[in-house]
Amino acid sequence: MFWRFLEINWFEVSKNFKSVNLQFFFLSIISYYISFIFRGLRWKLICKSSIKNITSPNILTFSGIILMGWFINSIAFMRLGDIYRGWLLSKEIKKTSFSILIGTIIAERVQDIILIIFIIIFTILYLQSSGAFEIPIRFLYLSILSLIFIILGIILLNKTGKYFENILPVKISTFYTKLYKSILNSFSIKQFPYQLCLGVIGWILEMLRFYFVAESINIDLSIWIIILATVSSAILSTIPTPGGFGFLEGGMTALLILFGISDTSAVSLVAIDRIISWLSVILFGGLLFTFWHIIRKPFNLNKKY
Repeated sequence: MFWRFLEINWFEVSKNFKSVNLQFFFLSIISYYISFIFRGLRWKLICKSSIKNITSPNILTFSGIILMGWFINSIAFMRLGDIYRGWLLSKEIKKTSFSILIGTIIAERVQDIILIIFIIIFTILYLQSSGAFEIPIRFLYLSILSLIFIILGIILLNKTGKYFENILPVKISTFYTKLYKSILNSFSIKQFPYQLCLGVIGWILEMLRFYFVAESINIDLSIWIIILATVSSAILSTIPTPGGFGFLEGGMTALLILFGISDTSAVSLVAIDRIISWLSVILFGGLLFTFWHIIRKPFNLNKKY
C-alpha cells in the first residue's frame, strides 16, 4: 500500500532513522515504561475494590504482569494477553478465582475506554471551536453515543445480574456471578476517582512517548495531534491481530497525513513509535515472561507493599 499508493520516498525514511536524536528516543522509552507503574497501581486498586480483604502482591508484580500481558497481545491473535494476565494473577493471589480477576481486567478496560472517549470529545470540541482543524461532527456524536452506551451497559449489568444468575446453568452461573460482581465492585465510589487519576497519568505518559518520538526526528506536532494520535493508536491496537499489526500502522499513517504531515514524515514517525510501543514490548516483555520465576525471587516481588 505504501509503495504503490503513497509513493513513499524510502530513502528519506532511512535518512530520518539515521538522524534520530537518541536523547529524545530514550526519553520516549522511559516515559512509556513508567506508565506501566501507574497502570499496575491502578489495577492493584481495582483488585482491592473488587476483592474484599485481599492480600495482593506489590505494584511491581502488577506492572510486570501487565507488561507480560501486552507481550502476549503483541505476538498472539485475539488479545489473549488479557486472559493470560488474569490467569497469572490468580496464581499470585491465593484463593482468588480466575473469573473475579477477569472482571477486574474488564473494569480496567472500561475505565480506559471512558477516558479515551472523554479525551476525544474534549479534543474535538476544542478543535471545532478554535478552527484549528475541521473534524466531521459525526465523530463527536459517535463518541457521545459510545459513552452513553457504556454507562447504560454498566447500569444494565447491575439491574440484570441477579436475573441471569438465576436462569443460567449452575456452572455457567457460578462463573457469571463472580464475573459481574467483580466488574461492579471495581467501580467503588471511594476508589474510582483515584483509579481515573492514575489512568489519566498513564495516558499523559503515553502522549509524552509520542511527543518525544516526534522530537527525535524533528517533527513539529501540535498537542492536539499528539493527543488524537495517541488515543487512535490505542484504539487501533485493540484489533485482534498481534499488536494491531497492519491496521495500526496503516491507520496511524493515514491519520497523520490527514493532519497535514508529509508522507515520509508520517511513515518515519509511526515506524519509530512502533519500535517502542510494539517491538520493545516483545523484547522486554518476552524477557520478563521467560525469566519470571527466576527474577521475582531474588528481588522479592511478592513482598506486600
